[in-house]
Amino acid sequence: MTYGSAGAAATIPVWVALSATGGAHAEAAQALQAEVEQALPGRIDWRVAHWSSFTRAAPEPQWVVAIGTGAQRGMQNLFARDTTPPPLLSILVPRLAFERMADPARLRAGSLSAVFLDQPPWRQLELIRLALPNVRKVGMLVGAESKGHLPALEKAAKERGFELAAAAVEADGLFEALQAVLPNADVLLALPDPAVFNSQTAANILTAAYRRRVPLLGFSPAYVKAGALLALYSTPAQVGVRGGESLRQALAGKALPAPQWPREFVVAVNHDVARSLGFALDESLIGQQLRQKERP
Repeated sequence: MTYGSAGAAATIPVWVALSATGGAHAEAAQALQAEVEQALPGRIDWRVAHWSSFTRAAPEPQWVVAIGTGAQRGMQNLFARDTTPPPLLSILVPRLAFERMADPARLRAGSLSAVFLDQPPWRQLELIRLALPNVRKVGMLVGAESKGHLPALEKAAKERGFELAAAAVEADGLFEALQAVLPNADVLLALPDPAVFNSQTAANILTAAYRRRVPLLGFSPAYVKAGALLALYSTPAQVGVRGGESLRQALAGKALPAPQWPREFVVAVNHDVARSLGFALDESLIGQQLRQKERP
């Protein structure tokens, strides 16, 4: 099957496969569609549904967008035996999860790409440098999954004069890991590892860090509400817009961009925690400075 660009007269069939039909996945899908429709109004034949509802019995798409890890896995499996599967753009997926599932041959061929959910290491460390200029030691709790982030974080930390203090969280060993890392940390950087940071552990981690007066940098607005000093994250709509830009580029006949981090992001501050810990932080100013650092 040949997959063409949007230059032809016929509409272009695009599947948007969701890991969940509501919430963040639906928000990202809507933003992606709106971004494409701005440039190609009425040119796309959209089919948006939970990934499990797509079957090979239906007419095949020219492009597939998978939103979330489950949808990526489902769409890859659906076309696993196809010698020429439709190009797949995966968005709202953690980098490590994407890389574990990605077919290296399809990546090399440019028929598989992604817009990640998580933040690039240099952005996380640069935020700490801007918001907390006196910080020198960055603590982390890592599990089996988040260990994969360490090489890039170590590189970014070295470039900014930081020292990393990482403690491995083994099964039922959260307390021991906290005891090991907090005395050696000026700030605690939370990584999106569900085995470490989840609904059962978050309160204990935040409480232990606060008692030590170690600010925590989280990866979602929920952590700021729960007591983190700062959070750095991209909204589903921001990731969806970036995905729409990538898809629009591909539909115009250009190469599908390489897997990439989200371009837009949000910096959030818990001002009650900031006052308690003796910080005066302006999230708008910090976000502006961080964006300026990333401009070419």
